[in-house]
Amino acid sequence: MKTIRIYCKQCNEKLTENLFEIDLKKLRFEDGVCAIDSGKFSIWENMDNSKELIVAVEDYNLINHKDSRRFTGCCGSSGIDGMNKTCKNGHEVATEVSDCHTPHYIGFNLKNVIIKEVTDNYNLRVIVI
Repeated sequence: MKTIRIYCKQCNEKLTENLFEIDLKKLRFEDGVCAIDSGKFSIWENMDNSKELIVAVEDYNLINHKDSRRFTGCCGSSGIDGMNKTCKNGHEVATEVSDCHTPHYIGFNLKNVIIKEVTDNYNLRVIVI
């Protein structure tokens, strides 16, 4: 299992601290439940065969998108209106899903981020997922 950090592809801003990989089978996709534990990540394949990297809602260094219409939902963000999280420089990188009728997680768009595997305390290596 890998340990990674996530960075913005456009500006190389660090978006997460170290995250530890868990098996996809450990994700919880019940309504209103955290899909993944803090400090962990997993790769999820969507119905359209695209992949995203799933982390807990609190495991990121992101800001809300300036377009508030990206956050529709009754109790949180449904995630259906496009990426709603950006790096501190305004580049779209992820979607928060946190409504009462959804599981809760952040899905990083793999086309918009760089994933670096932590090989030891001092070295990182870019990986492709």
